[in-house]
Amino acid sequence: MYPLSPLLIYGILYIFISDPIKLWAYYTQGDYWYKEYILTDVQECGTEYEDSCTRLYFKDPKTNKIHHFRWYDDKSTIMNNKNDYVYIVGEASLFGYIVRDLER
Repeated sequence: MYPLSPLLIYGILYIFISDPIKLWAYYTQGDYWYKEYILTDVQECGTEYEDSCTRLYFKDPKTNKIHHFRWYDDKSTIMNNKNDYVYIVGEASLFGYIVRDLER
């Protein structure tokens, strides 16, 4: 019994620590969200290997907080929408929010 006690302790800790995290991830992943922001600035990423990359800067109209991220889609039309209201549509994940679409 003594040689198997570390395995038993490990198994109990695994069940009580990882299973609640897995259940939480299963039930919270895929929650869609959207929020309205003001597109304040559009810049190119400036690296040679990311031709289609655009760095977007958004301002939250309620808190005036600036957010930014890289965007790899629809570069030509986004460059013309500076200072417009944009809806950011995304999905909640384990590592934060994943942006799926920009609606103008």
